[in-house]
Amino acid sequence: MRTAKRRSRVTRFGALPIQALYRVSDLARASGVPHRRLQRLLKSEDVHVFRVGRLLLVPLTELEDKVPSVWESVKAAESLRRALDVA
Repeated sequence: MRTAKRRSRVTRFGALPIQALYRVSDLARASGVPHRRLQRLLKSEDVHVFRVGRLLLVPLTELEDKVPSVWESVKAAESLRRALDVA
């Protein structure tokens, strides 16, 4: 019997750094909403999502312009993460 070890990807907003692209799955996991619900939200807000194979990627600029509440959460989490790193 073969046991495959999967890499644990526990992601919270506190663990999301500021970056150019975010995976939809990471944003959904971090915000605590189902992946499909976040996809529907992004679609309803006309956010441009890139598909690379099976990955769905969202540009930071799209979050900033079209879904400011998600962008503010990412910024706040990054500030909190930096503050905890310094302490």
